Amino acid sequence: MFNPANCAVVSQTAFEIGNQMEVEARNFDGITVVRLGGPRLDAAQSVRFKEALRDISDNGADDILLDMSNITFMDSSGLGAIVTVLKQMGQAKTLELAGLTPIVVKVFALTRMDKVFRLHDSVDAALSSCRKVAG
Repeated sequence: MFNPANCAVVSQTAFEIGNQMEVEARNFDGITVVRLGGPRLDAAQSVRFKEALRDISDNGADDILLDMSNITFMDSSGLGAIVTVLKQMGQAKTLELAGLTPIVVKVFALTRMDKVFRLHDSVDAALSSCRKVAG
């Protein structure tokens, strides 16, 4: 199994969103893993979240894997922010999600966004599947 802890980090960037969430981006062989510090992605964080992800995408991240394992609550503003990021990235870039908690999975399922986004059980599983496709 591919373990990002054992992989060389090509680059790393950190943003703080308000007082409650940190966004950390690490590049693993062309895949930018963006870890959300959590615990909430809601109206209070959505604008800054979109700005941080736009900055990451604009600075060369073509394939983003959003690690949401620390997010225990997400409202419609948080979901809307993720959809906005996807649209801003355009069709030439990819945004996939990993590590969704059961409550967040429910939000995606109820809104049918689980059909729009590729969801992975964990960052390890996502990176491993990317490696299999590339190899």
